Amino acid sequence: MMKRLVLAGAMALLSSAGAARAEAGFVCPETPAPITTLSYGSRYTADSKTRSDLDEVSDAEVNAALQPVEAFISRLSRLANDAMTDPSPPKAECVAQWLAGWADAGALSSLDTMNVKLSMPARFAGMAIALLQAETVAPVDPGKRQRIVAWLTAQALAMQDFFDNSAPKNASRNNLRAWAGLASAAIGRFDNNRQLLDWATRSFELVTCQANPDGSLPLEMGRATRALSYQLHATAPLVVTAELLRPTGYDGYAACDGKLRSIADFSFAAAQDPKRVEAIAGKRQTLQTGEQDLEPYMLAWVEPFLRAVPDSRINALVNRFRPLAHAKLGGNLTKIGDWIARRPVPTS
Repeated sequence: MMKRLVLAGAMALLSSAGAARAEAGFVCPETPAPITTLSYGSRYTADSKTRSDLDEVSDAEVNAALQPVEAFISRLSRLANDAMTDPSPPKAECVAQWLAGWADAGALSSLDTMNVKLSMPARFAGMAIALLQAETVAPVDPGKRQRIVAWLTAQALAMQDFFDNSAPKNASRNNLRAWAGLASAAIGRFDNNRQLLDWATRSFELVTCQANPDGSLPLEMGRATRALSYQLHATAPLVVTAELLRPTGYDGYAACDGKLRSIADFSFAAAQDPKRVEAIAGKRQTLQTGEQDLEPYMLAWVEPFLRAVPDSRINALVNRFRPLAHAKLGGNLTKIGDWIARRPVPTS
């Protein structure tokens, strides 16, 4: 028995030493080139009243314009996730280094079209969440942090002004507003910025309280063949916003007479049976026609939802899709668990 204990202790020391060597050998990759200007139009045809008929040329142009931003957020999210699961202070600092590079360059400061302004909040959310995650591992360089938070806060304030005063009527109340609320919540969590957190709360309730009794979101149900896709797309930021706001004392599941749970229940049930949305929207859904497949990222929000509302049936049904990952929601949400609870709320 003593020999086995000595051997186990020696193996543990070797393992620890190996981990230390690997950690010491980590070199932060070069920061991806910042994107300062974006300009693109709509993905949909000009005559599509439901904003559901894709213009293939325009769609390709939008994807090409967004590709470097999407790649940056995807890599940043993986880096932040790795920092948490090691845990690795050098990787956490690397997240800050990358974001500071974009902040110092004034990245995404020239958003030249309405469609860019509508779609950027989801990207800002992904960036902010990556740094929030890094800070659960270790404090990052204060100077870098200050520059990043100032940059993201300026972006959030411009975003708020746009959605409050200039965004199209439906866009100011639908899934796009939900993503803007998520961005405001994530950025507000850095230093407990009440202006950002309050706007996030108002945005959350603006979208959530609209839900029909069955949990369907009326503005998403008006998207014809893409109604289910947009229902899922709206549910994701609502659930994660509720999680981000929970440590500040706000209960998103109690707001609007508990409609967030209804929204989530409807979304998951409809993902399993798109006919539920077809009966409301009057159109076969892209998940029925084969134009789209149900992919794990569409259900990434289920992980934080199940922590708030445990449901063994949903847990079993979603297991075949795991790991559930979505870079703009925080990456691999199956892998990182309830990271939000591990991050304290600032007092100022």
